[in-house]
Amino acid sequence: MTDLSRPATLLRRLTVLSVGSLVLVVLGAATVAVLAEFAKTWRWYFRMEQAMALAAPAVLVLLGLSIVGLVGVVALADRD
Repeated sequence: MTDLSRPATLLRRLTVLSVGSLVLVVLGAATVAVLAEFAKTWRWYFRMEQAMALAAPAVLVLLGLSIVGLVGVVALADRD
């Protein structure tokens, strides 16, 4: 079995991908929130609410994947 097809390697890549995606989604929603606070208009506050409503389910899924992946990486870690 090659190193790339090992379950630990695949789980590690899934974890890195889910944590990276989680950071990007949160950063995107935070950017819209900062822009709304700078603009201080109802239009931007509405955009902020839309961004939060769109990001919330994605954050929950990605957070769950990240936690499961991190626990799995620890469980499959090589013991020296």
